[in-house]
Amino acid sequence: MSTSAGIDTPSELTFERSLYVGIQITGILYGLQLAIYVLSCHLILRSPRAQKQDTSLYIVFGGVLVVLWTIALACNAIFGQNAWIDHRDIEGGPTAYISSHISDPYNTTGTTAGVMMNFLSDALLIYRCYMIWGSCWKVILFPVLLWLGGLSMSILLIYESAQPGANFFVGHAVDFGIPYISLTISLNIIVTALICGRLLYLRRQVGNVLGQSYAKMYTSLVAILIESAALFTALGIVYVIVYARKSQSSIALVQVWGDFCAISPQLIILRVAMGQGWTKDTVGKLTSPSITFIHDFDADDKNLSSIV
Repeated sequence: MSTSAGIDTPSELTFERSLYVGIQITGILYGLQLAIYVLSCHLILRSPRAQKQDTSLYIVFGGVLVVLWTIALACNAIFGQNAWIDHRDIEGGPTAYISSHISDPYNTTGTTAGVMMNFLSDALLIYRCYMIWGSCWKVILFPVLLWLGGLSMSILLIYESAQPGANFFVGHAVDFGIPYISLTISLNIIVTALICGRLLYLRRQVGNVLGQSYAKMYTSLVAILIESAALFTALGIVYVIVYARKSQSSIALVQVWGDFCAISPQLIILRVAMGQGWTKDTVGKLTSPSITFIHDFDADDKNLSSIV
Protein backbone atom coordinates (compact mmCIF):
# COMPACT_ATOMS: atom_id res chain seq x y z
CA MET A 1 0.00 0.00 0.00
CA SER A 2 0.98 3.64 -0.22
CA THR A 3 3.11 5.27 2.44
CA SER A 4 1.54 7.45 5.10
CA ALA A 5 2.56 10.53 3.14
CA GLY A 6 0.48 9.36 0.22
CA ILE A 7 3.54 8.65 -1.95
CA ASP A 8 3.34 5.52 -4.07
CA THR A 9 6.03 2.87 -3.75
CA PRO A 10 8.05 1.89 -6.88
CA SER A 11 6.00 -1.32 -7.17
CA GLU A 12 2.72 0.61 -7.03
CA LEU A 13 3.94 3.11 -9.61
CA THR A 14 4.88 0.23 -11.92
CA PHE A 15 1.39 -1.22 -11.56
CA GLU A 16 -0.29 2.12 -12.29
CA ARG A 17 1.93 2.82 -15.28
CA SER A 18 1.29 -0.67 -16.65
CA LEU A 19 -2.46 -0.27 -16.21
CA TYR A 20 -2.40 3.12 -17.96
CA VAL A 21 -0.17 1.96 -20.82
CA GLY A 22 -2.31 -1.16 -21.30
CA ILE A 23 -5.47 0.94 -21.54
CA GLN A 24 -3.90 3.21 -24.18
CA ILE A 25 -2.64 0.32 -26.31
CA THR A 26 -6.01 -1.37 -26.01
CA GLY A 27 -7.72 1.76 -27.34
CA ILE A 28 -5.47 1.78 -30.40
CA LEU A 29 -5.91 -1.93 -31.09
CA TYR A 30 -9.67 -1.63 -30.58
CA GLY A 31 -9.83 0.83 -33.47
CA LEU A 32 -7.78 -1.58 -35.61
CA GLN A 33 -10.06 -4.49 -34.77
CA LEU A 34 -13.17 -2.44 -35.51
CA ALA A 35 -11.79 -1.45 -38.93
CA ILE A 36 -10.98 -5.09 -39.75
CA TYR A 37 -14.48 -6.18 -38.73
CA VAL A 38 -16.20 -3.52 -40.86
CA LEU A 39 -14.03 -4.43 -43.86
CA SER A 40 -14.76 -8.15 -43.37
CA CYS A 41 -18.52 -7.49 -43.23
CA HIS A 42 -18.30 -5.35 -46.38
CA LEU A 43 -16.47 -8.08 -48.31
CA ILE A 44 -18.73 -10.87 -47.08
CA LEU A 45 -21.93 -8.97 -47.90
CA ARG A 46 -20.63 -8.26 -51.41
CA SER A 47 -19.59 -11.85 -52.01
CA PRO A 48 -21.63 -14.28 -54.20
CA ARG A 49 -24.72 -15.70 -52.57
CA ALA A 50 -23.31 -19.22 -52.14
CA GLN A 51 -20.13 -17.93 -50.53
CA LYS A 52 -22.12 -15.50 -48.37
CA GLN A 53 -24.13 -18.38 -46.91
CA ASP A 54 -20.92 -20.14 -45.88
CA THR A 55 -19.35 -17.05 -44.30
CA SER A 56 -22.32 -15.15 -42.84
CA LEU A 57 -21.78 -16.84 -39.47
CA TYR A 58 -18.41 -15.09 -39.30
CA ILE A 59 -20.23 -11.74 -39.24
CA VAL A 60 -22.12 -12.79 -36.12
CA PHE A 61 -18.98 -14.22 -34.51
CA GLY A 62 -16.97 -11.08 -35.23
CA GLY A 63 -19.83 -8.90 -33.97
CA VAL A 64 -19.89 -10.74 -30.65
CA LEU A 65 -16.14 -10.14 -30.28
CA VAL A 66 -16.65 -6.42 -30.96
CA VAL A 67 -19.39 -6.21 -28.31
CA LEU A 68 -17.31 -8.07 -25.70
CA TRP A 69 -14.27 -5.92 -26.38
CA THR A 70 -16.39 -2.76 -26.17
CA ILE A 71 -17.62 -3.85 -22.74
CA ALA A 72 -14.10 -4.61 -21.52
CA LEU A 73 -12.74 -1.31 -22.88
CA ALA A 74 -15.57 0.71 -21.35
CA CYS A 75 -15.07 -0.91 -17.93
CA ASN A 76 -11.33 -0.18 -18.05
CA ALA A 77 -12.00 3.44 -19.02
CA ILE A 78 -14.45 3.91 -16.14
CA PHE A 79 -12.03 2.30 -13.71
CA GLY A 80 -9.22 4.60 -14.84
CA GLN A 81 -11.43 7.68 -14.57
CA ASN A 82 -12.52 6.75 -11.05
CA ALA A 83 -8.97 6.02 -9.89
CA TRP A 84 -7.08 8.92 -11.44
CA ILE A 85 -9.70 11.68 -11.67
CA ASP A 86 -12.91 11.29 -9.68
CA HIS A 87 -11.46 9.65 -6.53
CA ARG A 88 -7.78 10.59 -6.67
CA ASP A 89 -8.10 12.54 -3.41
CA ILE A 90 -8.98 9.54 -1.21
CA GLU A 91 -6.52 8.55 1.49
CA GLY A 92 -3.66 6.66 -0.18
CA GLY A 93 -4.36 8.14 -3.61
CA PRO A 94 -5.13 6.26 -6.84
CA THR A 95 -3.23 3.16 -5.76
CA ALA A 96 -5.43 2.76 -2.69
CA TYR A 97 -8.55 3.17 -4.85
CA ILE A 98 -7.31 0.59 -7.36
CA SER A 99 -6.49 -1.93 -4.63
CA SER A 100 -9.83 -1.56 -2.86
CA HIS A 101 -12.08 -1.33 -5.93
CA ILE A 102 -10.50 -3.71 -8.45
CA SER A 103 -13.16 -6.31 -7.55
CA ASP A 104 -16.10 -3.92 -8.11
CA PRO A 105 -18.95 -5.46 -10.15
CA TYR A 106 -18.37 -3.35 -13.25
CA ASN A 107 -14.66 -4.21 -13.21
CA THR A 108 -15.47 -7.90 -12.83
CA THR A 109 -17.83 -7.53 -15.80
CA GLY A 110 -14.94 -6.22 -17.88
CA THR A 111 -12.75 -9.13 -16.79
CA THR A 112 -15.51 -11.59 -17.66
CA ALA A 113 -15.89 -10.05 -21.12
CA GLY A 114 -12.16 -10.44 -21.71
CA VAL A 115 -12.21 -14.08 -20.61
CA MET A 116 -15.17 -14.76 -22.90
CA MET A 117 -13.24 -13.25 -25.82
CA ASN A 118 -10.40 -15.62 -25.04
CA PHE A 119 -12.59 -18.71 -25.09
CA LEU A 120 -14.39 -17.69 -28.27
CA SER A 121 -11.01 -17.14 -29.91
CA ASP A 122 -9.79 -20.55 -28.74
CA ALA A 123 -13.00 -22.17 -29.96
CA LEU A 124 -12.54 -20.68 -33.43
CA LEU A 125 -8.92 -21.79 -33.48
CA ILE A 126 -9.94 -25.35 -32.58
CA TYR A 127 -12.61 -25.30 -35.30
CA ARG A 128 -10.10 -24.05 -37.89
CA CYS A 129 -7.69 -26.80 -36.82
CA TYR A 130 -10.46 -29.38 -37.18
CA MET A 131 -11.33 -28.08 -40.64
CA ILE A 132 -7.74 -27.85 -41.90
CA TRP A 133 -7.10 -31.41 -40.74
CA GLY A 134 -9.98 -32.62 -42.91
CA SER A 135 -12.63 -32.84 -40.16
CA CYS A 136 -10.59 -35.32 -38.13
CA TRP A 137 -12.03 -35.11 -34.62
CA LYS A 138 -9.21 -37.17 -33.08
CA VAL A 139 -6.79 -34.31 -33.76
CA ILE A 140 -8.74 -31.84 -31.65
CA LEU A 141 -9.75 -34.19 -28.83
CA PHE A 142 -6.93 -33.14 -26.48
CA PRO A 143 -7.26 -29.41 -27.31
CA VAL A 144 -10.98 -29.62 -26.51
CA LEU A 145 -10.19 -31.17 -23.12
CA LEU A 146 -7.74 -28.33 -22.45
CA TRP A 147 -10.40 -25.84 -23.52
CA LEU A 148 -12.91 -27.30 -21.05
CA GLY A 149 -10.29 -27.36 -18.28
CA GLY A 150 -9.39 -23.73 -18.90
CA LEU A 151 -13.07 -22.80 -18.90
CA SER A 152 -13.61 -24.36 -15.49
CA MET A 153 -10.53 -22.60 -14.07
CA SER A 154 -11.66 -19.26 -15.51
CA ILE A 155 -15.04 -19.56 -13.78
CA LEU A 156 -13.31 -20.15 -10.45
CA LEU A 157 -10.89 -17.28 -11.17
CA ILE A 158 -13.68 -14.81 -11.91
CA TYR A 159 -15.61 -15.93 -8.83
CA GLU A 160 -12.56 -15.54 -6.59
CA SER A 161 -11.50 -12.17 -8.04
CA ALA A 162 -15.06 -10.85 -7.61
CA GLN A 163 -14.97 -11.32 -3.85
CA PRO A 164 -14.73 -8.10 -1.78
CA GLY A 165 -11.12 -7.04 -1.42
CA ALA A 166 -9.90 -9.66 -3.90
CA ASN A 167 -7.45 -8.94 -6.70
CA PHE A 168 -7.12 -10.69 -10.08
CA PHE A 169 -3.32 -10.38 -9.87
CA VAL A 170 -2.52 -11.30 -6.26
CA GLY A 171 -3.81 -13.56 -3.49
CA HIS A 172 -6.00 -16.62 -3.96
CA ALA A 173 -7.13 -15.49 -7.42
CA VAL A 174 -3.64 -16.24 -8.74
CA ASP A 175 -4.04 -19.85 -7.55
CA PHE A 176 -6.78 -20.24 -10.17
CA GLY A 177 -5.34 -17.72 -12.61
CA ILE A 178 -2.08 -19.57 -13.22
CA PRO A 179 -3.79 -22.91 -14.10
CA TYR A 180 -6.29 -21.05 -16.29
CA ILE A 181 -3.60 -19.16 -18.19
CA SER A 182 -1.37 -22.26 -18.40
CA LEU A 183 -4.18 -24.40 -19.85
CA THR A 184 -5.12 -21.70 -22.33
CA ILE A 185 -1.55 -21.12 -23.49
CA SER A 186 -0.93 -24.87 -23.73
CA LEU A 187 -4.02 -25.12 -25.92
CA ASN A 188 -2.78 -22.26 -28.11
CA ILE A 189 0.67 -23.82 -28.49
CA ILE A 190 -0.71 -27.24 -29.44
CA VAL A 191 -3.31 -25.95 -31.89
CA THR A 192 -0.88 -23.47 -33.44
CA ALA A 193 1.65 -26.28 -33.94
CA LEU A 194 -1.02 -28.56 -35.45
CA ILE A 195 -2.17 -25.89 -37.90
CA CYS A 196 1.36 -24.85 -38.87
CA GLY A 197 2.43 -28.47 -39.36
CA ARG A 198 -0.63 -29.27 -41.46
CA LEU A 199 -0.24 -26.20 -43.67
CA LEU A 200 3.45 -26.91 -44.23
CA TYR A 201 2.56 -30.50 -45.15
CA LEU A 202 -0.07 -29.30 -47.63
CA ARG A 203 2.18 -26.64 -49.17
CA ARG A 204 3.33 -28.77 -52.12
CA GLN A 205 -0.11 -30.30 -52.59
CA VAL A 206 -1.69 -26.85 -52.85
CA GLY A 207 0.73 -25.95 -55.63
CA ASN A 208 0.10 -29.17 -57.53
CA VAL A 209 -3.70 -29.09 -57.29
CA LEU A 210 -4.58 -25.40 -57.26
CA GLY A 211 -1.53 -23.82 -58.92
CA GLN A 212 1.50 -21.94 -57.68
CA SER A 213 -0.31 -18.61 -57.27
CA TYR A 214 -2.81 -20.29 -54.98
CA ALA A 215 0.03 -22.02 -53.11
CA LYS A 216 1.48 -18.63 -52.19
CA MET A 217 -1.96 -17.38 -51.17
CA TYR A 218 -2.73 -20.29 -48.83
CA THR A 219 0.69 -21.31 -47.51
CA SER A 220 2.77 -18.12 -47.41
CA LEU A 221 4.45 -17.14 -44.14
CA VAL A 222 1.80 -14.48 -43.49
CA ALA A 223 -1.00 -16.97 -44.19
CA ILE A 224 0.44 -19.54 -41.79
CA LEU A 225 1.02 -16.95 -39.05
CA ILE A 226 -2.55 -15.65 -39.31
CA GLU A 227 -4.26 -19.03 -39.66
CA SER A 228 -2.39 -20.44 -36.66
CA ALA A 229 -2.74 -17.25 -34.53
CA ALA A 230 1.01 -17.50 -33.88
CA LEU A 231 1.38 -13.94 -32.54
CA PHE A 232 -1.49 -14.49 -30.10
CA THR A 233 0.23 -17.64 -28.82
CA ALA A 234 3.62 -15.90 -28.51
CA LEU A 235 2.10 -13.06 -26.47
CA GLY A 236 0.39 -15.61 -24.25
CA ILE A 237 3.67 -17.39 -23.50
CA VAL A 238 5.29 -14.11 -22.44
CA TYR A 239 2.28 -13.19 -20.33
CA VAL A 240 2.04 -16.49 -18.43
CA ILE A 241 5.73 -16.19 -17.46
CA VAL A 242 5.31 -12.62 -16.19
CA TYR A 243 1.99 -13.42 -14.45
CA ALA A 244 3.42 -16.48 -12.69
CA ARG A 245 6.19 -14.27 -11.28
CA LYS A 246 3.47 -11.91 -9.96
CA SER A 247 5.05 -8.96 -11.73
CA GLN A 248 3.18 -5.65 -11.51
CA SER A 249 3.69 -5.15 -15.27
CA SER A 250 1.54 -8.21 -16.05
CA ILE A 251 -1.60 -6.04 -16.16
CA ALA A 252 -0.34 -4.35 -19.34
CA LEU A 253 0.53 -7.67 -20.95
CA VAL A 254 -2.82 -9.25 -20.10
CA GLN A 255 -4.62 -6.35 -21.77
CA VAL A 256 -2.56 -6.63 -24.97
CA TRP A 257 -2.87 -10.43 -24.95
CA GLY A 258 -6.62 -10.04 -24.42
CA ASP A 259 -6.75 -7.65 -27.38
CA PHE A 260 -5.34 -10.34 -29.65
CA CYS A 261 -8.09 -12.68 -28.44
CA ALA A 262 -10.24 -10.58 -30.77
CA ILE A 263 -7.73 -9.39 -33.37
CA SER A 264 -6.43 -12.86 -34.29
CA PRO A 265 -9.90 -14.27 -35.13
CA GLN A 266 -10.78 -11.07 -36.99
CA LEU A 267 -7.70 -11.45 -39.18
CA ILE A 268 -8.71 -15.04 -39.98
CA ILE A 269 -12.23 -13.86 -40.83
CA LEU A 270 -10.80 -11.11 -43.04
CA ARG A 271 -8.76 -13.63 -45.03
CA VAL A 272 -11.85 -15.79 -45.50
CA ALA A 273 -13.85 -12.73 -46.59
CA MET A 274 -11.11 -11.87 -49.10
CA GLY A 275 -11.26 -15.40 -50.51
CA GLN A 276 -7.75 -16.17 -49.28
CA GLY A 277 -8.53 -18.13 -46.13
CA TRP A 278 -8.80 -21.87 -45.79
CA THR A 279 -12.32 -23.23 -46.17
CA LYS A 280 -13.89 -26.68 -46.20
CA ASP A 281 -13.94 -26.49 -49.99
CA THR A 282 -10.20 -25.79 -50.13
CA VAL A 283 -9.37 -28.66 -47.78
CA GLY A 284 -11.78 -30.94 -49.65
CA LYS A 285 -10.00 -30.36 -52.93
CA LEU A 286 -6.69 -31.36 -51.38
CA THR A 287 -7.81 -34.33 -49.31
CA SER A 288 -10.52 -35.86 -51.49
CA PRO A 289 -9.57 -39.38 -52.68
CA SER A 290 -11.30 -38.64 -55.99
CA ILE A 291 -8.41 -36.35 -57.02
CA THR A 292 -6.20 -38.55 -59.19
CA PHE A 293 -4.58 -35.95 -61.41
CA ILE A 294 -2.47 -32.85 -61.13
CA HIS A 295 -3.89 -29.72 -62.65
CA ASP A 296 -1.75 -26.61 -63.11
CA PHE A 297 -4.12 -23.66 -63.24
CA ASP A 298 -1.26 -21.22 -63.80
CA ALA A 299 -0.22 -23.06 -66.96
CA ASP A 300 -3.83 -23.02 -68.22
CA ASP A 301 -4.00 -19.27 -67.66
CA LYS A 302 -0.87 -18.77 -69.74
CA ASN A 303 -2.18 -21.01 -72.54
CA LEU A 304 -5.49 -19.20 -72.54
CA SER A 305 -3.77 -15.85 -72.74
CA SER A 306 -1.67 -16.98 -75.72
CA ILE A 307 -4.79 -18.20 -77.55
CA VAL A 308 -6.62 -14.93 -76.97
